[in-house]
Amino acid sequence: MSNLNSNSVSTVVPAVQRLLDGAHEVFAERGYHAANVHEICAHAQVGIGTFYANFDHKRQLLQRLMVERAVTIPSLLTSADLASPERLAARLHTLIDDPRSAGLWRAWHQAVVEEEDLARFQAQWWPATIGQLAVLIEVARQEHPSRRELIDAPTVAWMTLTLSRELVLSDRQHAPDVEGLARLVHRLVFG
Repeated sequence: MSNLNSNSVSTVVPAVQRLLDGAHEVFAERGYHAANVHEICAHAQVGIGTFYANFDHKRQLLQRLMVERAVTIPSLLTSADLASPERLAARLHTLIDDPRSAGLWRAWHQAVVEEEDLARFQAQWWPATIGQLAVLIEVARQEHPSRRELIDAPTVAWMTLTLSRELVLSDRQHAPDVEGLARLVHRLVFG
């Protein structure tokens, strides 16, 4: 007897991946405080026992989600993006204007304020992210040398990340638009 499913591709997604998918949706839509384990499990189509077999608390799930899936500026950009304000703005729009990405970052920053273990993780992750972006800035500067006096790359990286974070987290009514941020970052990078 032949296997009736022999020509089909298995679409079974492991429970942890479904939990990450569900958590991404819930955290992005509702934020850290309003998200709850039951809603995450419902979105993931897994039982509550599956959650607790893999995580002790929703903060652990959020941390894993951030490590595995959060879009960071250093992972988003190339040195060529830094050299072009237009390309830089287009890349930043994908992070800042994407509701899932921005919502996840908002949930993360809500959690970091209240959860000590996430704050400790953030205290290690932030300098590493600054370092990654600083390296990218140095590469861009080597590819496009300037004769102007330049601000050191880690400071430019910090300012870029901080300003981008503010565009995600804060009311943008009185903030510069993404194109303005891109022009500013370009000037900071190249003088």
